[in-house]
Amino acid sequence: MDEGISSPQGLVGKAFADWLTQKYGGEGAFRVDGRDFDGGQGNRWWEAKSGRYWRDHVRDEISIAKFKSDMGRRLQIAREHSATFEIFSNTSIPAPIKAWLTRKGIPML
Repeated sequence: MDEGISSPQGLVGKAFADWLTQKYGGEGAFRVDGRDFDGGQGNRWWEAKSGRYWRDHVRDEISIAKFKSDMGRRLQIAREHSATFEIFSNTSIPAPIKAWLTRKGIPML
């Protein structure tokens, strides 16, 4: 990845996840207890959402329920391993999702 990229704006998918690893250090994607995490540094673990994710993947009741289930499980796994769980997004997170993440104690950066 280009070391000179200082902003995550416009980065999508793995490029955004790689940017986070470059910025915060630690390891890239990893798997714990059957769930993938996009990155982590010590006991700080995260999920990266970018591009059209919110528009394309969290658009109806079924996809919202799946998102909540997936993120809730990742939060539970992180806590079981004495880690925090955060969501990084380089695009706007819809207000109802922000409210849910806040209620769950999942920081959004």
